Amino acid sequence: MIKVGIVGFPFSGKTTLLRLLGIMSGASHVEDRVLAKVPDKRIDRLVEIYKPKKVSRASMEFIEIGSIDPAAKEKERIATIVKLQEVDTPLIVLKAFKSNMAPDTEGYETADKQLEYILEEFLIRDLSILESKIDRLKNAKRKLTNIEEIELKVVEKIKSYLEEHGNLLGLELKEDERKMIQGYSLNSVKNMVVLVNVGEDGINGNYEGKEKVEKICEERNMGLVVLPVSIVKELMELNKDEREIFIQEYGLEDFGLEDLMKRIFDATGMMVFFTAGEKEVHAWEVRKGATALDAAAAIHSDLARGFIRAEVFSFEDINREGSEKALKEKGLIHVVGKDHVINDGDIVFIRFNV
Repeated sequence: MIKVGIVGFPFSGKTTLLRLLGIMSGASHVEDRVLAKVPDKRIDRLVEIYKPKKVSRASMEFIEIGSIDPAAKEKERIATIVKLQEVDTPLIVLKAFKSNMAPDTEGYETADKQLEYILEEFLIRDLSILESKIDRLKNAKRKLTNIEEIELKVVEKIKSYLEEHGNLLGLELKEDERKMIQGYSLNSVKNMVVLVNVGEDGINGNYEGKEKVEKICEERNMGLVVLPVSIVKELMELNKDEREIFIQEYGLEDFGLEDLMKRIFDATGMMVFFTAGEKEVHAWEVRKGATALDAAAAIHSDLARGFIRAEVFSFEDINREGSEKALKEKGLIHVVGKDHVINDGDIVFIRFNV
């Protein structure tokens, strides 16, 4: 399961976002984390087609890591960043709304300034980790082993690249080099997602600092979502009829939550495939590039152990044709072996014998 760490400036809406995710998932009480059901219109369509007795959506765990506050002591900021070691990707919440109840941080009133500061803090922390490692290796009171000599060269290469580029996403590392630095817990190797939390005047997607935020996200390959968190939370707390009235008023056909989840899947290199039938429609998480055998293992180890073949068809095809019968008639259901690569949104049926 994907773990997402929510960070941002004070009063940026981190807790409100967590509560919204809790409401979506039927949680009556939320503290510092929530297991959120992933909204996915594809599942809704598969439910229409199959009319199953049970529906199982993908889940993500969202953890409120804390605030990165320029006014706080350095130790407090570092303590917050260290907590990100336990998550797969940071979700950076930027404050782009005005409220007397949520004052701006002086000097960081716009979303772009907040983002620049947070990324700078991540960079400083990672460079500190690398510098400490280099110092320990260079000043060891004994001769370094061959592995330590290699590690020193790798760490120096990474530090040099990080100083020049600000992140490590474009640095090509060999598999053994990646394994060597896994224990360092560098945020610079993680793909991140940015959520700009807007108010009513930002529902149209405009906010102060927009161009700079978009430029930074594009340069660093970070997912970007604009979401009026407080407004969506209030709408989700209404009954269905009342909600529809306000949705039309605000023009919020899609709240943006599904887009947020998709960006997180992309950042972590994960995707979703489905199993579907009258008993259940189920979403399963696997890494991009997963094979039919990997998909079988994600469902149950017995399916992988006794794998014979898989029947696969795309969501786009069944969405268009409306039934498996129509897919069979048009030859759109493919019988594949264990090495067949599964695509995001594929519906998979495993044939096995144990």
